[in-house]
Amino acid sequence: MDTPNLISYDDVIDAAYDIFLEMASDNLEPADVLLFTMQFDERGAAELVETKDDWAEHVGFDVDKEIYAEVRVGLVNEQSDELDDVFARLLVSRDPDNKFCHILWKRD
Repeated sequence: MDTPNLISYDDVIDAAYDIFLEMASDNLEPADVLLFTMQFDERGAAELVETKDDWAEHVGFDVDKEIYAEVRVGLVNEQSDELDDVFARLLVSRDPDNKFCHILWKRD
């Protein structure tokens, strides 16, 4: 498949983070929104990760890992420098003509 017009991974991260911010207060527990808001400056991150194979069961179609990217938003553990408190996993289309985003929210 010819895919020269895909948006960059940096733009995917920016779009995913903007979507997360817009929807977080309606989809996360109030305590998680407060925690994220208070700690984002020091520990917050939105990072591109390897697209997991479980997305098909959530979105109902086979996910082409070149067209779709997975972004996780959460807080980084200061000791391990890894994102260990994930508030959302987002699957975002890199195709500018086929905008798509599906979010799996943290549930307590």
